[in-house]
Amino acid sequence: MDGLLSRLEQWLRPLLAALLALITAGVFAQVVLRYLFDESFLWGEELSLFAFIWCVYLGAAISTRHRSHFSFDLAAGLLKGRAAGAQRLTVDLAVLAVAVLMLVEGWSFSQLSIQRLSPALGITLLVPTIVIPASGAFMILAVLVDLARDLGRIRSGRHD
Repeated sequence: MDGLLSRLEQWLRPLLAALLALITAGVFAQVVLRYLFDESFLWGEELSLFAFIWCVYLGAAISTRHRSHFSFDLAAGLLKGRAAGAQRLTVDLAVLAVAVLMLVEGWSFSQLSIQRLSPALGITLLVPTIVIPASGAFMILAVLVDLARDLGRIRSGRHD
């Protein structure tokens, strides 16, 4: 499972870089057009917004895999052995709950958005919203790997 997540992440990182470049170029073009030429194109703003949404959710998924989300590190530094494993397990269960919520409710939200079109680009709003359940699924897989590690640490009593 960890190998699958690694391969998926290797594919997602260049996508994130491309999306960030798209956001930067889109916003820069909007500023230049607006202030130098008194012109604007709405689809550029909308495209930048959609790319930003994808960056947020894909970044959250990758952060989950690397355990770089906010957690209670104060207690983690004080705990040893099984107690440290139990603390990690608690944090991972909370992240799992959020990821399941993202998957289930994100899928419902995406289904609702299929019929709606974006005002400027005229594309279905499924495009910016499908990333929510997709990221939730990635997060669930990442947390399941972490949960297996946590349970192994609790059983063995070792502290990493």
